Amino acid sequence: MQVSGFGNVNQIGALAQQNQLDNLVSVSIRGWTNATQQDLLNFISRKTRISVRNSVVQGDTIVGYVTPQEADQLVKFSGYRFAGNSLKIHKAAGGNTNPNTNDTITVLRNVLLRRYNVQTRMLDLGNLFNDPELVQRGMAPKNVNTQSKMFPAMMKVASKEPSMVVESINLSDNNLRDVNGVTTLAQTFPHLKNLCIANNSISRFHSLEVWKNKFKELRELLMMNNPITSDRLYRTEMLRIFPKLVILDNVVVRDEQKLLSIYSLPVQQTQFFFEDNGLASSSTDFITNFLNLWDSNRMQLMGLYTPQSQFSLSVDSSVPAATVPNAQTTPTFGHYLPFSRNISKISSDKTIQERLRIGPEAIYEVFGSLPMTKHFLQEQPDAYSVQAWTFPQVQGFVITLHGHFDETAKPEIDKSKTSQGSSASRGRRYNHGFTSTPNIKLSQKSFDRTMVLVPSPNGSVIIASDSLTIRPFCDSAWSKPPSPPHLQAQSVQHQPQMNVPLSQTPPNTSSIPGQIPGVLGSTPLQFSPEVQAKLSPVQLELLQKLHLETKLNAEYTYMLAEQSLWNYDNAIQGFRNSANNLPREAFI
Repeated sequence: MQVSGFGNVNQIGALAQQNQLDNLVSVSIRGWTNATQQDLLNFISRKTRISVRNSVVQGDTIVGYVTPQEADQLVKFSGYRFAGNSLKIHKAAGGNTNPNTNDTITVLRNVLLRRYNVQTRMLDLGNLFNDPELVQRGMAPKNVNTQSKMFPAMMKVASKEPSMVVESINLSDNNLRDVNGVTTLAQTFPHLKNLCIANNSISRFHSLEVWKNKFKELRELLMMNNPITSDRLYRTEMLRIFPKLVILDNVVVRDEQKLLSIYSLPVQQTQFFFEDNGLASSSTDFITNFLNLWDSNRMQLMGLYTPQSQFSLSVDSSVPAATVPNAQTTPTFGHYLPFSRNISKISSDKTIQERLRIGPEAIYEVFGSLPMTKHFLQEQPDAYSVQAWTFPQVQGFVITLHGHFDETAKPEIDKSKTSQGSSASRGRRYNHGFTSTPNIKLSQKSFDRTMVLVPSPNGSVIIASDSLTIRPFCDSAWSKPPSPPHLQAQSVQHQPQMNVPLSQTPPNTSSIPGQIPGVLGSTPLQFSPEVQAKLSPVQLELLQKLHLETKLNAEYTYMLAEQSLWNYDNAIQGFRNSANNLPREAFI
């Protein structure tokens, strides 16, 4: 809709708004720092019916804009008490003031938004000293170095713009001699992936040291047309300063796949690990029965400990508060501290030796002095992690268990008031504020427990060593390994707690779509429909040959074939070169 020579309705509205802004004056308000900016504005609006526009915080002062008549009223409001302080309100000298001229933050925000491309997530800050709006406002620097305050202010404004998701930044053509004037870029955009500072005057490596290890995800850097690029150490220094750099001046300088493998966890995360199938069954049965007796009748466990068996308890209160639910409630460890053998907290060799309990009698003295508990291994198996492996030196095996429990009742024996009092006092000294009190609250806690089991002459097992660590309760999400997105090994897919013996493999699996028939007792490989659709019969045959030769599971067999470009000889050579570095989980 056109209206005479004034353009459309939107333009008329914009002109009306601009006319209103041109007639506003600025006011400064102090004495508000015991509350928030919005609380103050709401208070003024309720008391005076005046709305302060375009307000910004400048140190201990809020600067906003109102009409001249409203400014006179607000000055009379000066002296009112707000949040325990007396407000001080002043009208800007010089009469009418255009907020769009004086409000630096508004100008910088406009420049940022105009130079940001939401599709490419790129912020173009090139040639800032010729930016039309900055020139018009008298804010354009001759170069960024000579305006050290302008760029940090711009970065501060950018940090408060949640709509700006920036992955790439252009700082070319800014007459930069170093990056001191733009160093705050790293604080505002620490996850930057691409950076261009071409066509500047950077000549020294030292000038870039302020960014060393700051951009930890920087993948590409453009530095063309800087004197520094002619130095013979240029490439080496850039790789040193930016450890994940892959592309420098449009040239690939690192193998990205190898780089990612270095910064990735070298082994696949697993919630349950058992060295063999027999150990899986026996260790899970043992842990289940042990925890049931620990929660109900610990005396019955004493038959597992011999006069040579050892037990130690350690309190670890170092878990970051951010991982502890209801962190405002400080967890208490008073029942455990008299027995804690955390050698990082205890300096006395005598105390360390005393708290190593040997033999059933000494061990049960501790067991009976700990709170009664309830574990949830059967109800919440995903919240627990178990590992078991053989220990040939003693013809036994080791079991490590991680999880949590609820404290359900106070101990049968209260040692915090008896002969262990002196030890408890020493424990309090080293426990960073976790104190023992007569009225200790029961709570939920996490734990780690490692036991060394050896065979006994009567055919059962005994616990040679038992080490228990008590921690504040924290989320056990770490124990849940991510499932491979495309590939599955049928042998473990439906039994997350233990490996399934080959004898349990369903017969006639060759008829299952997307599955390679097993040969000579090998475990069949199964692929998701998405992967199957991409594989030709020749590729399926190659995968089977690699599987038979390497005994790798489906996921790693596919990775090996893909990385060797589906060349059998290259794949076998690559496997031989890296076999010693592969985790146990890579094999069937």
